[in-house]
Amino acid sequence: MGRAGLIDDIIVVCLLYRHFIYLPARQRIRRQAAGDLGGRGKAEEPREKVREAGTSDPHQVLGVASDASADQIKQAYRELANKYHPDKVSHLGDEFQELAHKRFKEIQTAYQELSR
Repeated sequence: MGRAGLIDDIIVVCLLYRHFIYLPARQRIRRQAAGDLGGRGKAEEPREKVREAGTSDPHQVLGVASDASADQIKQAYRELANKYHPDKVSHLGDEFQELAHKRFKEIQTAYQELSR
């Protein structure tokens, strides 16, 4: 009888952990990521406008001033690349992954133009 009671207790503790800790944290992460990519969640930063190919300045894409130093450009690139990297948004839906992929390519292109 002792083992059956212990197994039941372990199952109950696991279910409580999943319901009150794991799932809310996962939902919070999804909402933050969706907000960062233009979803309905709250975004911590203002949403960047997605530029069409060749219509915008690389400085605008990276969000730096036109007289920014190489270090500032590199830092802005790393922050945006980390935010929109395909591995960081793999848990989101296909639509968000596609948007992040396009944005990531824009960021890379802008950085390459400015690092020349």
